[in-house]
Amino acid sequence: MKTRFFGISLVFSAAALFACGETFASPGMGTNLGLRSQGPKSVQGNQFKVPSELRGRVDFWKDIFAKYTSAQVVVHHRNFPQIRFGVLDFSKEKAAMNPVVFEKYKKAAEGEAVAAIKRQLIELSQGEDPSTPFQRDAVEILKDISGGPEKYKLLVDEDLVRTQTGIRERYAEAIRRSWKYLPVMEQIFVSEFGLPKELTRIPFIESSFDYTAYSSVGAAGIWQFMPRTARSHKLLVGRYVDERRDPLRATRAAAEYLRGAYNSLGNWPLAITSYNHGIGGVRSKVNKAGTNDLAAIIEDPKERFFGFASTNFYPEFLAALEIYEDHEKYFPEIPAQPPLRVYTVAMKSSVPVSQAAKQLGVPVDALKEANYALLEPVWRGAARIPAGYQLRVPVEYQNRAVNPSDAGSLAQRPQVVAVSQPASQGAKHRVARGETLASIAKRYNTSPEKLKELNGLASLSVKSGQLLTVKDAVTVERAEPRAQYETAKRQLTGGLPSAIQQAEASELSAEEKQRYVVRSGDTLSAIAKKTGSSVDKIKRANKLKSGRVVVGQALVIP
Repeated sequence: MKTRFFGISLVFSAAALFACGETFASPGMGTNLGLRSQGPKSVQGNQFKVPSELRGRVDFWKDIFAKYTSAQVVVHHRNFPQIRFGVLDFSKEKAAMNPVVFEKYKKAAEGEAVAAIKRQLIELSQGEDPSTPFQRDAVEILKDISGGPEKYKLLVDEDLVRTQTGIRERYAEAIRRSWKYLPVMEQIFVSEFGLPKELTRIPFIESSFDYTAYSSVGAAGIWQFMPRTARSHKLLVGRYVDERRDPLRATRAAAEYLRGAYNSLGNWPLAITSYNHGIGGVRSKVNKAGTNDLAAIIEDPKERFFGFASTNFYPEFLAALEIYEDHEKYFPEIPAQPPLRVYTVAMKSSVPVSQAAKQLGVPVDALKEANYALLEPVWRGAARIPAGYQLRVPVEYQNRAVNPSDAGSLAQRPQVVAVSQPASQGAKHRVARGETLASIAKRYNTSPEKLKELNGLASLSVKSGQLLTVKDAVTVERAEPRAQYETAKRQLTGGLPSAIQQAEASELSAEEKQRYVVRSGDTLSAIAKKTGSSVDKIKRANKLKSGRVVVGQALVIP
């Protein structure tokens, strides 16, 4: 069957139509090309405001993420994706074909569409006057790109006509999955590292918030760490445990990396781009371009400093920010979900997951959903949960555990971890004109008296512009591992068959020994007094060389 698209004759085995009104868009290619965007203003803070030069590119990715489905393919300029040649819509074909046949058909149709476009561009490159609607539009939309007829030949010779399939379905799943851990990720970035919460949107473009994701090159988890980088941030990558898949530990590692990248490169656009291209790689490109303005580097009309993925990484990030900020508009079918709430139990010895599940009164599937770092050998019973592992348990099962005195393999005093309040909803609230303490308390499901106590107010009156604390601090699991877990890390990384047994051997034998997690303001002497022990005993039990302890550190109390 033949169908025509702006003078291009396409031959398909079924109808694959370009969507009307979707052709030749170029909103905001950049000041270097003499174009300006009148697109929507960025909803982010000033540090993540979309530069006018990038507006068209950001809008392109917003459409790919939130508008176009896997049955729609945008044909665009590789270097300037905001120049769109058209949209192929295969919705009817997808509904009628099985997935394998459909993918083959779609790939063939994309190839024919690109070949047809290139044929018309070659005619223009030979100096011929535009004779079709497509060619006339091409001349108009590409007029701000320097060069004569050779620029059309360049599009063909350098394979600059590219296709991009929409991912709306996949992005909807990313939104859905993000609710589970994004709130606590924001807390880690803001409260522990002093970083902007917006950085926690990077997993939308890295992994679609797939906690179990592995890439073709070996990156893993929502932050897509490679093994070497993960180990440099003290994440275990072993046969039975892969902490790249642990959302909390990997988030801390990502925060460490991004803080270092920012300190090294000097601004967030470059630091975020380095997440894809490396700090040294970005610095090299900045030196070559002679500017640290990423928008100017990306939209340079003559030279490509980065490859396609790195060029578009920051624009994709900005697109993800705007979509998430207004996710009700883009994905109204995805209602907000409550985040995961868990408590943790430290394994006193290595145990099969079935035994831990039985002792805790938790289905194995529920444990699996809360412990992505444990790998398949553990879940199928071929390996044990390592001694010292911080097993997370959904709080709805908190009262189903067996009597602690009968649970020899589990810590007697579970540490409760409230993974709940997002930084974006804020522990803080700026009082607006007309608001009262009562109205603010109602908004945050608390009481005026509680707000008064939290903020040390002398009365129940507040003033416009006043900054209030509206939520208690959230307890977030700390990254400090048990000493015996460090032993397991060394052995598991090497993949030794006896790793679990050796880790067990390093476990303290006294069943009655307590564990204490260091809190803010604690000293070793204060802990000794609280627990009825002594400083010397605690130091010996934990092999401490000094009396210094850190927040989150787990201590054995003899």
